[in-house]
Amino acid sequence: MGLLAPTALALDSALRTTAISQIEILGVSLTANAESILRRVAENREVPIRFHAINESAFAGVGAKGSHVPNAALARLYLPQLVDGRVLYIDGDTLVRRDVGDAFRMSMNGHCIAGVRDFSTLKKEVKFQSGRSWVDRARVGDIVAPLPVESYINSGVLLIDCGAIRRERGLAEAMLDFEYADRYPLVDQDYINELFKGRILHLNPSWNASWGRQKQQVSWTRELGYSGDEVKREPARIVHYHGAEKPWRKLPRNRWKRSFSGVLAYRIALRNFQKRFPEVSFDR
Repeated sequence: MGLLAPTALALDSALRTTAISQIEILGVSLTANAESILRRVAENREVPIRFHAINESAFAGVGAKGSHVPNAALARLYLPQLVDGRVLYIDGDTLVRRDVGDAFRMSMNGHCIAGVRDFSTLKKEVKFQSGRSWVDRARVGDIVAPLPVESYINSGVLLIDCGAIRRERGLAEAMLDFEYADRYPLVDQDYINELFKGRILHLNPSWNASWGRQKQQVSWTRELGYSGDEVKREPARIVHYHGAEKPWRKLPRNRWKRSFSGVLAYRIALRNFQKRFPEVSFDR
């Protein structure tokens, strides 16, 4: 429920940029009023929407990892059990800026999932290779080994081939091993990286632009030796506002300085959204 309003805005932004055929909502303990709000957003564009109700009890045994990483984040691990075909999973703290229809047309080259290298991991690895320290580098290295540390992806935007996962014996069931996932500080994100290592297609940072900073992500990716489509400079498709700070709340000056264009884009989208859906209340 804490991300209801931002999720409604994210959904609206996706519908305004892309011809979407079906919306799937992973609803964790959503109220009837919450579902009604999301239905109104979908109906505004005449797109069918389906809710998958998941109770908090489905994540029993998982410890709290901080208010900005709720247990509900684990809901994405249920997707192969609930949906057929290919799914573009998007977190609620996102803004879709450009058409994302290519996600359903691109070749995944036999990979089960696709995602973007994690912004923080890229940044730390570039600094590490220039002689600076990185305290928890070994932990991340253990998760993705024997692949390089920068293989680690952010799970806020994932292209998932649910059919391919179900066809691989035991893989869909392994995704729901929450007791194993709970060993990790970032639970679902860490677990996804371990479970699918070697089977992840790395996407251009425009698909998961950290606060709109995809140019920096591309530069670091190129600096670490990667090439091809992944390092092409292109405008952000999806901006992801990960972390404890959120653009719909009051932000410190240093966040504005670091992510001005990304924050400004969200604030403009927020203003326009609230004009059309004034009943949706954002936590300030």
